[in-house]
Amino acid sequence: MKLTRSIRKLLALTGLAVLGSLIQSAAMAQSTADNIRPVGQVCMAGQPCEGSTAGGGSAVAGSAPAASVAAAPEPAAPAAAEETVVEETTEVAAAESAFDAAGAYQMSCFACHGTGAAGAPQPGDAEVWEERMAKGMEAVMANVINGVNAMPARGICMTCSDDDLQAIVDYMLAQ
Repeated sequence: MKLTRSIRKLLALTGLAVLGSLIQSAAMAQSTADNIRPVGQVCMAGQPCEGSTAGGGSAVAGSAPAASVAAAPEPAAPAAAEETVVEETTEVAAAESAFDAAGAYQMSCFACHGTGAAGAPQPGDAEVWEERMAKGMEAVMANVINGVNAMPARGICMTCSDDDLQAIVDYMLAQ
């Protein structure tokens, strides 16, 4: 009889643990769905969170907020849709053109160029930069893009375009 009672307790505790795990998994899945929701559907602080599980509402995770669905105007003609695309493209291009060379230098280049590690020319060291610039900017940029000696290709800034890399070199030369 004692063995049966112990087994029952063990099964009850195991059942509770499994139930708690299932509840936690469901909550985590809803939270993940809220976190990866498209920007137009993300609830901002101080704004109503319709369609979100984070705001305490009972809406289903992954559903679009009702306010944004109802308020979205339908384009009257294809020309209106084209204007919207042009405006969004212009905004994206403006954001991309705002490249922060100083910030990118700090993130990708400073570890070596800031300390002179492995012979990396430091910003402000005119003599060392004059040696490199004697070869011409094209040669310097070829080294930046392809890597040279201990410097890896693109100076580890894999998200930087060639123009961005040029801006970083110009930044280092101006220091």
